Amino acid sequence: MLVIPGKNMKLIAIGISLACLSHGAFAEDQATPSPTPVFRNHLARPGSPRRMEQASRQRALATDSQSQAQTRQQKKAERRSTAAVKAQERQAARAREKAQREVTAQNRAESRSANPRPTSDLMSRMGFSEQEIAAQKAREQSGKSGAKETPLSTPAPR
Repeated sequence: MLVIPGKNMKLIAIGISLACLSHGAFAEDQATPSPTPVFRNHLARPGSPRRMEQASRQRALATDSQSQAQTRQQKKAERRSTAAVKAQERQAARAREKAQREVTAQNRAESRSANPRPTSDLMSRMGFSEQEIAAQKAREQSGKSGAKETPLSTPAPR
């Protein structure tokens, strides 16, 4: 055997590179949209048990992904419906508060414009005795007549 120094190493390097790159060379024949190589014998032969397992796994993955998608859609629909219900509740609460504010404003306006009732009338509605009501009326009458008779007093100059 003839040994040439340096040539033997080149032959070994070429052999290793051909062995490593030969499988990729077969994969390069087919066009793919991604840089990942596609190998020719990736799938098992039709009708083999391995092919049946692959098909059942793919069906299981497809049904699993569909069920997950359906649950996501259901959760999304539930969130939307609860958000809509909450929005309606907030609107109803706002409408009730607004109506209550309007009623209180009307009551205040009516109470401002209404003539003040004498204390004796209120006492009769509240259930005081006739003597107490009569005494209160007398005080009210004396207060009205006393207010009309007294002139405004001015301080005396010093």
